[in-house]
Amino acid sequence: MNLRRVLRPRLLGMVVVMLALLGVASYLTMARQEDPSFPYRAGLITVIYPGAVAESVERLVLEPLSDELSQVSEVDFIKATARTGVALVSVMLDDNIYDTDAAWDRVRQAMTRAELSFPAGVRSIELDDRLLDIPAVVLAVRGDASVVRLSDEAERLKRQLMDLPGLARVELYGDTEEQITIALHDAELRRLGLSPQALSSVLAQRNQVIPGGFVVVGSQRLGVLPNSEFVDLDALKATQIPLPNGGSVPLAAIADIWRGPVEPIGERAWFDGDQSVLVGLILERGQVDAIRFGEQLRARLDTLRPEFAPLQVDEMFFQPDQVKERLEGLEQNLLSSVLIIVAVVLLGMGWRMGILVAAMLPLVALISLGLYDLGGGILHQIAVIGMVISLGILIDNAIVMVENIQDRLNAGEARWQAAFGAVRELAGPLGASTATTLAAFTPMLLSKGGTADFTRGIPVMIMLTLIVSYLLAISVAPMLSGHFLKPAATRMNPRMEAFSSALARLSERAPKRMLLLGAGVVALSLALAPLVKLQFFPDADRPQLVVELFMPEGTDQRYTTEVAALLEGELMAQPGVLSVHRFVGATGPSFYYNLNRYPKAPNRARLVVNTSALGDTPSLQHWVRERVSTQWPELDVVATTLGQGPPREAPVELRVYHHDDRQRIAAAEQLFSVLKQVPGAVDVRHDIDLGVPTVKIEVDDAQAQRFGLSRADVAQALFRQSLGTTVEQYRQELDPIPILLRTHEGSQQSLQRLLSANVFNAAGQAVPLTAVARVVPAWQPASIRQRDGVRVLTVTAGLEQGFSFSQVLGGLQARLADAVLPAGTRLEIGGDSEGSGDANRALVTTAPIGILLLLFFLLLQFNSFKRLGIVLLTVPLASAGVLPGLVFTGVPFGFQSLLGVIALVGIVVNNAIVLIDVVDQGLAQGRAIDQSVSDAVMRRTRPILLTTATTIAGLLPLAFSSSTLWPPMAWAIISGLLASTVLTLLVVPAVCRLWLRPATPGAEKAAMQMN
Repeated sequence: MNLRRVLRPRLLGMVVVMLALLGVASYLTMARQEDPSFPYRAGLITVIYPGAVAESVERLVLEPLSDELSQVSEVDFIKATARTGVALVSVMLDDNIYDTDAAWDRVRQAMTRAELSFPAGVRSIELDDRLLDIPAVVLAVRGDASVVRLSDEAERLKRQLMDLPGLARVELYGDTEEQITIALHDAELRRLGLSPQALSSVLAQRNQVIPGGFVVVGSQRLGVLPNSEFVDLDALKATQIPLPNGGSVPLAAIADIWRGPVEPIGERAWFDGDQSVLVGLILERGQVDAIRFGEQLRARLDTLRPEFAPLQVDEMFFQPDQVKERLEGLEQNLLSSVLIIVAVVLLGMGWRMGILVAAMLPLVALISLGLYDLGGGILHQIAVIGMVISLGILIDNAIVMVENIQDRLNAGEARWQAAFGAVRELAGPLGASTATTLAAFTPMLLSKGGTADFTRGIPVMIMLTLIVSYLLAISVAPMLSGHFLKPAATRMNPRMEAFSSALARLSERAPKRMLLLGAGVVALSLALAPLVKLQFFPDADRPQLVVELFMPEGTDQRYTTEVAALLEGELMAQPGVLSVHRFVGATGPSFYYNLNRYPKAPNRARLVVNTSALGDTPSLQHWVRERVSTQWPELDVVATTLGQGPPREAPVELRVYHHDDRQRIAAAEQLFSVLKQVPGAVDVRHDIDLGVPTVKIEVDDAQAQRFGLSRADVAQALFRQSLGTTVEQYRQELDPIPILLRTHEGSQQSLQRLLSANVFNAAGQAVPLTAVARVVPAWQPASIRQRDGVRVLTVTAGLEQGFSFSQVLGGLQARLADAVLPAGTRLEIGGDSEGSGDANRALVTTAPIGILLLLFFLLLQFNSFKRLGIVLLTVPLASAGVLPGLVFTGVPFGFQSLLGVIALVGIVVNNAIVLIDVVDQGLAQGRAIDQSVSDAVMRRTRPILLTTATTIAGLLPLAFSSSTLWPPMAWAIISGLLASTVLTLLVVPAVCRLWLRPATPGAEKAAMQMN
């Protein structure tokens, strides 16, 4: 059969060129981002219950809500916090949920059912199911002391940017709404016989939207517009308040009236020391080139900035720059890998064969990228890394194919006969080896969860490139070889031939010793396991430090702001610090993909410190911890760099359960004390609530009834004294502004002033609070935390540089052996240990599918359990060099290293397949087993070594890169491949000599049919 007629070179060439051009177009136009996006599995439910203490919020809100949420099958777990006046419920969906919209709809239905059981005082319940949306750009509007003006200008900027292509939505951070405050003069009210209730009624009657209709004058309709509502503050101040004994006074005579920001203050943000309102731009998922969006945004801002002068619009966080820097770095690694691989191939195969094999690299890469884009893929660092890993593997097929064709040409076959004979001989073995590699990556492709979502681009890209490389190896490679290869005088480099002969003699003379050698190396490798540190994901390589500040529960936000500002000022004076951004009352925008967003709280603050170099962050972390411990001992601080992988609470997390509150607190305190003593544990903290002082107002019902008052009247009077009650709305602007009645000082008044308040009855008489109630000091829980409806306390810790979570947990368990926790304590370990376990379980769950596919393809190729066993014997050989390599380089074993081991298994199995296939060919031709094995070693040593060399060469730029994420994987493959390649060339031939036998005539015929 003519190979030209089968392949149709012109048609094949056109298809390959068009697909390569598709790859070029995809590279220029496809969506780009730094990291993959996660499904919307995290949500936050906020329930506002004004005035209720934490225990009431837990009993009346959390319990019915938790009961309903527990019936939603898609919910994995819920974490709830009850604080005074608010319930915060974090909801996490199961890892196998990808249709998150439907799941959140069922969560909303559960919220609606729970709402039926809520008390009447609950004001609102809301669900935010887009917590994982990360703003690509955060802009800071600053330059004015008024937060109200900054908020208005930020809103105006938001409107000017809404039409940018690819923008999903815009969120504001640190902005504020307004309120109109009517601060009553109690003395005037008593003198005139007025009550707040009467004022509320008058204001409501005066501020109504009542149409006046119209009249027809001639042919025109004239609208009638009565002044039935307040048109400005002057109209409000001039409102006449009727007096009980006749006459009236203007409202301004009995109250001070002003317009200002809503109180109490909400979250606030500072850009490099200046109070700012932030504008966060969130892009459409998977559809936008972040780099191009950044260019368009900057062009728009250049035209808009003069309109906002003298205010400044600055870039606080600009993710497109990070995307560009990350992808350009990885693309340089990719280009370096290609150049190194080409050099290795040319050096190892000669210029003619080397050029043919090297030509496969750009073709496979471009075609794979085009197909990846057609499937909706996004170009991010995970996809690029998958391509880098596959570079050395993908030319394995081409190396074997071109080598075989060259050998046939050297043996005297015609060009196209040699090409067709090579395709006929190798299509099956190469297909089996490719399929087994695909099977090795199948568990990664099919596994579910946050870790799998983060790394899925690796198996997708590797499997795609391997399939394309196989198809090109059996079509384009033989076609080009038929055109360009020529018979050579020598079949092999003399040195390579001598080395191959030496390997063949070793396995021939002492096959059992080779087996013992392999077993010994594997055993020695496993013996080093205790020396390897375990790690889930490493920290990021950004020169940024995130400082989380936790003031005691009950701390007012003004004091939190004061402490955070002092620490910010001291940080700015430290060497290497470029800028500091401050967020108080909340943690600000999540500018990084795995940075947790926490609910608003007046005792929380976050400082984001930008340093000149990554090496400046460790010393800065130590300085922050030491400074806070001496200057603010009541402040808990967590100073950490940005992480990698799925979000988590902390690297080390201990959840403590006990039915008795005191025992649970005792257990958490004990764990806290022990964990602080463990080497490598830093920023150790707990969420034990010590409570807050409160003032209980106990109303005497009989005395209150005598004055015509009720408990509700007293409660409303106290609320009006501090926070104020909304009596009306000012509707002359885009958004209605609430009008509040309260005292002049509001929540900033002294306790004595609050307790001297008057309570007004229906007749307008002022009754002193102390006449109907007594004041009792009390101590109340500030917050109550639950997990899945059960009370829980959490102890967390970070990791000192150079330590892993396994070392800290090991040290903790050793110390707990001598420190017994209270009886009945249940301890759960979260953090990196839990995340790593979940990721490994996800792989184990899908591993049977990969193993089944591996066995299927091997049996399909060899139809022999002996040969199947020989191939599987290479799997432990694949790990022989991994652990020594990690120990030698000091790299911890984490999820990336596990990915490297999976890739390594696929490579080593491929080597065994092509080696055994040549042995079977020799046996089928009637040769002795020793001769067949020796011929196989001679023929396959160079392709195997070339595959090893190209794979290692392709990974060297990653191994020595400045990234913290990929060197562990690169070193695992490199060290494992160096050891396993040598062992494969020694152990597999030895096993073949011991297990396999020459073919009988019938077997020879069957073998020929098989091949």
